[in-house]
Amino acid sequence: MREAYSVQTIETCVPVAEYLRTCVDVEKFLGFCRECGNYGRRWSCPPFEFDPLELWNRYDTLHLYARVLVPAPGADTDGLLGGMKAEKEGLLGQLLALERAGDGALLLSAGSCTLCGARCTRPDGAPCRCPEKMRYSIEALGGNVAETAERYLHKPLLWIEDGRMPDYLTLVCGLLTREEDE
Repeated sequence: MREAYSVQTIETCVPVAEYLRTCVDVEKFLGFCRECGNYGRRWSCPPFEFDPLELWNRYDTLHLYARVLVPAPGADTDGLLGGMKAEKEGLLGQLLALERAGDGALLLSAGSCTLCGARCTRPDGAPCRCPEKMRYSIEALGGNVAETAERYLHKPLLWIEDGRMPDYLTLVCGLLTREEDE
């Protein structure tokens, strides 16, 4: 699978107070979430029993981690999407280790949770099967990932359109930390 693409890594950090001013609009993104089939159907997706702004404000720094997948010449869309899944799993594993090492740090995933596939327990009112691994995404907490990628990673997001492969696809994750963790 890896022969279908190469990977570039981009990392940076931004103060949470600045990030809230430049990239977070909880109400706007909650509106987008309401249009998604995962809304209220995955534990990682809204609506939440907490205020996302209160969660953001518990932290001082947002560390951003991106993996940019560049398709090899002649690579097909399926190969690149399979690569995205593999890279997401690997990146989340690395960041979960960093989260555990930082007292009180919180990992923000790239996109919604896929741990249980289509079998999330939320629609049944049952607790999450994997609470130790499930994480919210930047978008689910009101963050604008497109603006984040452009402003802080200097790499605008590109999308597959009409089945045509873009020059690259990007995964964006975050790790929220407090000053005492850094």
